[in-house]
Amino acid sequence: MTTDDLDEGSISIRVVYGEVALLFTGDAGQESEQEMIARGHQLQADIFQLGHHGSSTSNGEEFLQAVKPKVAIYSAGQDNSYGHPHREVVQLISSLNIPLYGTAEHGTIWVITDGAEFSVDYERK
Repeated sequence: MTTDDLDEGSISIRVVYGEVALLFTGDAGQESEQEMIARGHQLQADIFQLGHHGSSTSNGEEFLQAVKPKVAIYSAGQDNSYGHPHREVVQLISSLNIPLYGTAEHGTIWVITDGAEFSVDYERK
């Protein structure tokens, strides 16, 4: 999608290592998410870094159902002025029974994989 909106124009990338897939959508919003679905992109990923720091402008339910993540991760500062991650996104992730890790709560987060299995570890500073 070509746009002058820096958020909607974020580059999204799906990385596959062996049997483990990770999806990163930058700050892409729900408009871009819907376009990815409509274009038939392969979106399924074991690990999904929530779009736009866990903002409600991203991370729509239909998109999450297309991604089918086993784990969701967000990157946001603790007590940030934007309120990321947004409460409604955290509730949606919880209702879909997806474990959620975030830098505001967990600190540094690592995804470790051998291409067959993965684990998530973190270190609170």
